[in-house]
Amino acid sequence: MTTQKKHTFLLFVTILLYISFGLLTSVIGVIIDKFQVEYDVSLSIAALLPFAFFLAYGLTSIPFGIGMDKYGAKAILLFGTLLMSIGSFLFYLSSNYIIIILMIFLVGVGVTAIQIAGNPFIRELDSPSKYTTNLTIIIGIGSLGYAFSPLLVPLVQANGYSWNTIYLLFGIVNAIILLLLLFAKFPEVTLKEEEKINFSTITTLLKNPIIITYSLGIFLYVGGEVGVSSYIVTYMNKVHGVSSTDSFWQKGSLLYSAFPSKTALVVGAFWLFQAIGRLIISPLMKYIGEKKIFITHSLGTVIALLFVIFGNPTISLIAFVFVGYFTCASFTALFSATINSFKENHGTISGILGTAIVGGAFVGWLVGAVGEVSNMQWAMLINVLAFGYVFYLAAWGKGKLDI
Repeated sequence: MTTQKKHTFLLFVTILLYISFGLLTSVIGVIIDKFQVEYDVSLSIAALLPFAFFLAYGLTSIPFGIGMDKYGAKAILLFGTLLMSIGSFLFYLSSNYIIIILMIFLVGVGVTAIQIAGNPFIRELDSPSKYTTNLTIIIGIGSLGYAFSPLLVPLVQANGYSWNTIYLLFGIVNAIILLLLLFAKFPEVTLKEEEKINFSTITTLLKNPIIITYSLGIFLYVGGEVGVSSYIVTYMNKVHGVSSTDSFWQKGSLLYSAFPSKTALVVGAFWLFQAIGRLIISPLMKYIGEKKIFITHSLGTVIALLFVIFGNPTISLIAFVFVGYFTCASFTALFSATINSFKENHGTISGILGTAIVGGAFVGWLVGAVGEVSNMQWAMLINVLAFGYVFYLAAWGKGKLDI
C-alpha cells in the first residue's frame, strides 16, 4: 500500500512537470513582441528566443537519452527541473537581452531533459497495462500548460506587473516541484533494450530513406508549429494592426479582466484546440484509420494557414485557432510511422527524431528574419511550405500506419 501511494504521488508530481514545461514552451509566443519593444531589438534578434529554446532539443536529446541509461530517471528529472527553475529566475532578474536568450536556451535544455526522461519513467509508476493510458492522460493534462500560459502574461500586466514577472512565477513553481522530486522515493526504472540509444547503429539508420524523410518531416513540422504559434501576436500587429493590448471585451468588464488581450487568447486557443484535437482523433483512429486522419488534418493545416495569410483580421484570428486544431495529428503520426517501420532500435530512432525537433529553432528564426526584411505574410508562407511537406508524407510517405 505504501509503495502504491508513493507511485501515485510521483504521478502527480510528473503531471506538474508536464504542465510546467508546457507553460514554458508556449509563453514564448506572447513575449516576442514585448521582448522586442523592451530591449529595442530587431525582430531577427527577438526570433532568437524560440531559436534558443528549440536548439536545446537538437543539442541535448541524445545526450539526455544516454544519461537516462547511465544515471536513471531521478537524476535527469531533477537536473531538468533545476535548469528550468534557474533559467526562469535569471530571466526575471536579467536586464541584458543576450543573457535572457541564453536563459531561454537553459530552460529549453531543462524541458528536453524532462521529456526524454519522463516517458519511460511514467511506465514504472503504475501497472504496465496502464502505461499508454497514463501517458496519454499526463500529456493531455500537460497540454493545459500550453493553453493557459499565453493568457497569464496579459493578466500579469493587467494587474500592474511587468511582463517578465511571469518567469518569476515559473521559477517559484519549478523550485517547488524540485523540492517534491528531491524528497520523493523513486522506483527503479529499467529501460527495455529497444528504448536504449545505440551509437553504432546511428550511421546506418541515417542512410535509411524512411529515417531521412521522416526526420525531415519532424524538423519541418515542429518548425512550422513554432513558426506559427510564436508569431501570432506579431503577425496580427504588423499585418492587421491588432495590438497585444486590444481585447474582445470592453475594458473594466469581467471578461476583460480575465482575457485582456485578444491575440494572447488566440495563442492560448491555438494550443487548447490542438489538445482537444488529440482527444477527438484518438478514438476515431480505430474507425477511420491513422493514415486518413493524418492526410485530412495535415491538408487542413495548410488550408487554414492560407486563410490566415489571405484573410481579413477576423478570419486570420479564427484561422490561427484552426491551424492549432489541425496540427493535432502530425507529430504523433510522423513519429509512429517511423517507429512502426522498424522492428528494433526504437530508442536510437526516437533519439534521432527527438533531435529533429531542432527544426523549431531554425524555421522559427527564419520566419522572424523574413518577416523583418520583407513582411509577415511572406514569412508565413515558409510555414505553408513546411506543412506542405508534412502533407506530402501523409499522402505518399512510405512510413507504416494502420498496422
